[in-house]
Order: sequence, then structure tokens, then C-alpha cells
Amino acid sequence: MCSLQFAIQRNAETKTSQTRILDFKRADFQKMKELLSGIPWTPILKNKGVKDGWEFFKSEILKAQMQTVPTKKKNKTSAKKPEWMSKELLTELKLKSDMHKKWKRGEITKEEFKRIANSCREKVRKAKAQNELRLARDIKNNKKGFFAYVGRKRKKKEAIGPLQGVDGVMVTGDREKAELLNAFFASVFSQKESHLQPQQHGMDEGLGEIQPQIGKQVVQEHLATLNEFKSPGPDQLHPRVLKELAEVISEPLAIIFESSWRTGEVPADWRRANVVPIFKKGKKNDPNNYRPVSLTSIPGKILEKIIKEVVCKHLETNAVIANSQHGFTKNKSCQTNLISFFDRVTSWVDTGNAVDVAYLDFSKAFDKVPHDLLANKLVKCGLDKTTVRWICNWLSERTQRVLTNASSSSWKEVTSGVPQGSVLGPVLFNIFINDLDEGLEGTIIKFADDTKLGGIANTPEDRSRIQNDLDRLERWAETNKMKFNRDKCKILHFGRKNGNQRYRMGDAWLDSSVCEKDLGVLVDNKLNMSLQCDA
Repeated sequence: MCSLQFAIQRNAETKTSQTRILDFKRADFQKMKELLSGIPWTPILKNKGVKDGWEFFKSEILKAQMQTVPTKKKNKTSAKKPEWMSKELLTELKLKSDMHKKWKRGEITKEEFKRIANSCREKVRKAKAQNELRLARDIKNNKKGFFAYVGRKRKKKEAIGPLQGVDGVMVTGDREKAELLNAFFASVFSQKESHLQPQQHGMDEGLGEIQPQIGKQVVQEHLATLNEFKSPGPDQLHPRVLKELAEVISEPLAIIFESSWRTGEVPADWRRANVVPIFKKGKKNDPNNYRPVSLTSIPGKILEKIIKEVVCKHLETNAVIANSQHGFTKNKSCQTNLISFFDRVTSWVDTGNAVDVAYLDFSKAFDKVPHDLLANKLVKCGLDKTTVRWICNWLSERTQRVLTNASSSSWKEVTSGVPQGSVLGPVLFNIFINDLDEGLEGTIIKFADDTKLGGIANTPEDRSRIQNDLDRLERWAETNKMKFNRDKCKILHFGRKNGNQRYRMGDAWLDSSVCEKDLGVLVDNKLNMSLQCDA
């Protein structure tokens, strides 16, 4: 598309009868640059706090955008003609439409209409096939056109259908569906303790403070690498606008970022999220089968990236994250997780041992992380006071709304969890779950929250050790306000002499399984990977 739809998500407070599309052109951005470069950013922002400075910055960007970038109403009747469409085909399609009307009026028989319709359908099919063949043959000279066509074919826009409420009644309205999903997503949050204030947590005397310095060049580099096709957050600052204006806005953003990190003051826009429900699997009318992915402020994400680099450097330098964690960790992946774990399991089985492996599943793990406990763990891993304070304030008083189709829900408070779709979220989750290994005798391995626990199970003593480890994990979950989904926790028994011991978590016995999907790879109890080829 030559024009980029700027308002991807409709503002909940704005009611417009027509969709507005912004046509971005180089000349428009040049005018914006001229307007913004005339603002004395440094003296203005130095005299304002973080929140006031951010509001001034945002309003000036949006004001310059409205003044320079022309808007036009979307003309629904002027759809772009497909590449394969010819004048002859247009004539055929018009004939088919006319014949359909005549058949409905009883002027021709059904057979006559079907003959015209089938002929038209065949010509359309051949035209599409010839167009694809032309694109494939000309791929060397027109790579962009070929991959644009493939991209369009791969796009799958599915509107969320009717959803079943807690009372069993089906909800069909877009606004009602958004409210239902937002209520469900909020229902899984851990309850916030009224006497705990995360922004005041972890300020022990032993923690050092830093004086963060964020240069203009660093911000400009981050702005230059923005993906202009991503959606904006609730602040409506589009990544393409920010990318094009990188040279002009990098200095004021650097001032705001540095002040925010140093003082711990986080603008409300960076703590809001438009949540897009992503269907996972199962029944589409069950709200439990949707994953909440947050669309947050693009400038806020840039500061998250800068802070994440500092946090990750500290974790790596001090070897904070246990070797058992393979998710969101440098030089580790799904492959290293599978190879590391099953290298050990197969070596045990090859030497004649019985081996039991528990596949464990946390319920809504990312959404349940309690902010107060996370703050304590940030302190315990040795992060500086300045960074801990900023992260705690960034997590506190968060709000979210759900977007479905063309509607949005009301705002709801987020009382726990690390936002899925944020930059810092995965790193913070790794820190939170890092002490899961403590006190375990068996072999444990993790990919974020996907956890496997295994051990030799030849004797009653061996099997008792595995059960003791499961009891420890259950106690960890209770202490950390997390919850295992016991129905999805399964046991795989390996080895010819395996006694198929039963294990429990809490008061629930875990089911045995003959095959499990492990990070996308099917593994059966004979360690036979041929099932993967049949899937």
C-alpha cells in the first residue's frame, strides 16, 4: 500500500463515522521537521518534570502532524483492482452478476446461470494462476512485488466471533466481547496487597544508586531501527513518524528518558496498554483460549530497551540466571533446551535406567507475577536502586483495555504480571522464576515458564526424590502466588523396566502420558522422534 493507515486501533473516546487515513510523504515530514526543530526543547524540558515534559513532547508531535500531514476519508468504493484483473474479466463478472439477477427474477433457469458462473470462475482461476506464474518468473527483476504478493496471501484477518460469558450466555456485540475478554484477563491477576507499595520496595541501604546518562545518539539509533509497520500504543505516536523524525526528536526524548530513569517518574502513557487477544487453540468462544498481547507506547519501549541492556549486562556479568533457563537468554534457545535435557535422559535410558519426567504447566504465569515479590527478587539479584525503583514504578498503577474488531473496552487496573508484548517483561519473568531450582535434587530445565523435571526412577528411593521435588515446586508456587495447571501437568515414563510410578502435586494425582509436545517437538515414551514426521 502506498498510504499507511495511521490509526490502526480506534481511540475509545473518539467517535468518528469515517476512517481517517494519513498519507505520509517526504515533503510532509520535512515540514514537520521544520516545525519541531524550531522548538527550544532543552530549556523547556529542563524546567518541567518527567510527566509534564512528556505531555509537552507528545502534544507537539501530534500538533505538528495535524498541521502538516493531510488527511482524507477512506473511500470504500475505490478498492484497488487486483493485478490479475483484466477488462475482459470485468466484463465476465458483470455478466455473471446480471445473470444472477435474471435468475432471481425467474427470467432464466438455474442451469443457464450455473453455466455462466462456472465459466467465469474458471477464467478467474486461470487469470490468478497466470499472474502467479508471471511473478515467479520475474522474481529476479521484481522481488518486492513477488514477496508483497506472498505477504498479502499469508495475511489472515480473523474477527473474534461470539464469546461465552460466565453465565453461559453468548456475547455477540464487539464492545461487549471486549469487556468480557478484559474482565477475564483481569480475573487471573494476583490480588494486590494493600499494605505493599512496589515503588517503595527494595530500597535497602546496601543497594547502590547510579546516575544514568542517555545520549542523543543512543536514542537516535533506537529510533532509526523502529519497525514502521508496527502498531502504535495508546499514545498514538506511530513508529513511522518517530523514525522519520529521529534526527529532530532524539534530543528531547533523551532528556525525558534520562530524567525518568534517574527520578523513577514514569508517565501514565508508558503504563497503559491496548491488549489484542490472540487465539491459541481450542474452542474459539472460550475467553480462556485467548492470549493477551499488549500494544504499548513506542517511546516507552525504547527506554525499556535501554534499561534492559543494563539489566542483562548485570545478569550476565554476575551469572545471576541459572543454567537451567533457556528462554530469553543469550546463546540459548528451544534447541539448546531440548538437546541439553534429552542428551541426559537418553544417556540414562541407554545405560538401562528407568527415567521419569514431569512436564509442568503454570497457569497464566506471566499474568500472575506479584509485583511486590518481583521487586524483592530484583533487589536480591543485586540490581541498583535507581533501576529497581524505575521498574517498580513502571509496573505499578498499570491499566489496560481490550481491542476487538473495531471496538474497545473500558480501562481496567493491572494488579500483577509482566506485560506480554513488552521489552522488559521476559527478562523480569526470568528473574522472578530463577529461584524455582533451589533445593531440587533432580534435573530441571526451563524455557521461560515451560518446565521439565526429570530423574532416574529405578528404586523407591529414586521415585521418592522425584516426588519430594514436586512437593518443593508446589510449595514454591504457593509462596510466590503462582499456580500449576495440574490437569496439563503430565508424566512420561522412559525405560523398559519402568514401574510407571504415580506422582502428585498437592492433592491431585498427575496423569501419565505416552507422548507430549515439548517446545513444538513430539516426544514419546520410547524416545522415538518418528511421530514428528507424521504430525
